[in-house]
Amino acid sequence: MLQKIRDNVQGTLAKIIVAVIVIPFAVFGIDAFFTGGVPEAARVNGEVITEPELAQNIELERRRLIGQMQDHVDASLLEESRLRSPVLESLIGRRLMLQVATRSGLRVGDAMLNQLIVENESFHENGSFSQTRFQALLANNGMSPAQFKSLLREDLLVSQLMSGIETSEFVTGAELAGAARLTQQSLDARWLSVPVAAADASIAVPDERVSEYYEQNRAQFRTEETVRVDYLELRPSDLYQPVAEDALRQEYERRVAAAGGGEERHAAHIMLATQDDTAREKLAALRKRVLAGEDFAVLARENSEDPGSAVQGGDLGFSRGDAFPAEFEAALKALAPGDVSEPVRTSSGWHLIKLLEVRRQQPQSFAEMRSTIESDLQKAAAEPLFIERAEKLADLTFNSDDLGEASRELGLEIRTSPALGRRGGEGLFADARVIAAAFSKEVLDEAQNSERIDIGDDRVIVMRLKSHEPARDLELAEVADRIRTLLREAMVREQAQKRADGLLAGVAAGQGIEELARANGYEWRTAHGYTRGASQVPEELGRVLFDTPRSRDGTGHGKVTAGNGDVLVFGFDNFHDGDLARLPVEQRNVLARVFRRAHGIESAEDYRQRVRAVASVELL
Repeated sequence: MLQKIRDNVQGTLAKIIVAVIVIPFAVFGIDAFFTGGVPEAARVNGEVITEPELAQNIELERRRLIGQMQDHVDASLLEESRLRSPVLESLIGRRLMLQVATRSGLRVGDAMLNQLIVENESFHENGSFSQTRFQALLANNGMSPAQFKSLLREDLLVSQLMSGIETSEFVTGAELAGAARLTQQSLDARWLSVPVAAADASIAVPDERVSEYYEQNRAQFRTEETVRVDYLELRPSDLYQPVAEDALRQEYERRVAAAGGGEERHAAHIMLATQDDTAREKLAALRKRVLAGEDFAVLARENSEDPGSAVQGGDLGFSRGDAFPAEFEAALKALAPGDVSEPVRTSSGWHLIKLLEVRRQQPQSFAEMRSTIESDLQKAAAEPLFIERAEKLADLTFNSDDLGEASRELGLEIRTSPALGRRGGEGLFADARVIAAAFSKEVLDEAQNSERIDIGDDRVIVMRLKSHEPARDLELAEVADRIRTLLREAMVREQAQKRADGLLAGVAAGQGIEELARANGYEWRTAHGYTRGASQVPEELGRVLFDTPRSRDGTGHGKVTAGNGDVLVFGFDNFHDGDLARLPVEQRNVLARVFRRAHGIESAEDYRQRVRAVASVELL
């Protein structure tokens, strides 16, 4: 079986989404992924899954759920107690598959890793890969490119293994014939629509029915538990100060000068992402090969550890003097077109730099750059103050009985939220972290200030409970009008169903849809040669047509309720099963691929379960 897998994984892999983790590992730190001495969550055939690794993946799952919920966040679904077990089981399954992939001799080359990194939009700026953004995102989380590539390589190995299993399946002729028979069924349909009348207030609803409905459906008439919180909010933009015109012009002149008066240099490099002398010596040897006539671009593709430029032969594009680190820019500026530098060291590692060309470009005017410069200077000035004030906000509200001292010290207004349910609210209160804090034990039960909540890079809040409204049953008087509306709507829907039943009886007696529609003033429609999934009929009708009982002559009739409450009365004839022999070759191939994929997914899941059943797994 493993040989069959090896044979099948040689093709092109599907792209995987690289998740850049932005988690404040305040307890363990990202180094815990690659070093020992940290708490263990599980052992899988002797290999450890650490608590930091589990915490990372719980946060990923939490963010995935928030994305799914969008504006309807249920904070209870995001609690660690609910996520820990399924996330840990997923990690165990992944680790088992990685072990199998490694034993099977599967490999992922650097070229594939580089290509995936370059194509991932998380690392793009202005539509293309940015080495600066790539390194910054990783560095912000304490992760080196080598560590990131290691994690990515593991994901690809598991993908290779599962792809091999899934594509090892085949489909029999009988399965294809059966699939074609069902998927290519066709019929001629006719239908009319019985509309639901407006449920206006003139429809009388007795008090007894209202009371009866209330007693039978009390669970529907219960308020949601809500809280209102007082909060302090701190944002960098609140700290922006006007920038003097002289300062703006000085910064403009500095940028123009740094850009070489409009001169741009087209650079390429070979980078080794280490700081030791071995890297410098290797680059010195590569420089000799370039000077001896070897192609710089070829050597960059083969040796550079910068994934963004390696696939482009080391090409970094143009710089006005400020795109790269200062050491890099200085070396680049000293080169003539076509020259290659000695090895140059920066914070990213060692570089061999080639100047491809120089061009002059007219710099933007002060008026064109003014707003950008002003914004940049304001942000730069506000950032350290924001960090300082955010820390002070946390200190002042820690163990405090109110928000008053922090409000006075920092000049922040105490604001009050609207009533918030556990599913969240709008704007700031759509954030699951905010809602989780509002309903936390500390805030809700112990009347404490919340911890400082960092929302992105540009907003910090601390909150305190103002009021709490527990869920309660509504009294009949509070919901009587709502119940009357519900009952009126039910009555008009029932009337539409009765009219539809009368028409359906006519169809069963042999009357045609067209005849009934004309006699009762309804519009009727037809769809000839309708097949599953086609768009000729309303969606609700399409879902039931082929499942409706039919007579031996291929006719049938029925009714179905549309999404707007209207009732569709339908009939059909000229029913035919699909025939594989009549399908074009391309459609047959598509059908076969669909079934192979379905079988493959089933086989992959079966394989996971069998590997899990015989594995040695210890939960710690």
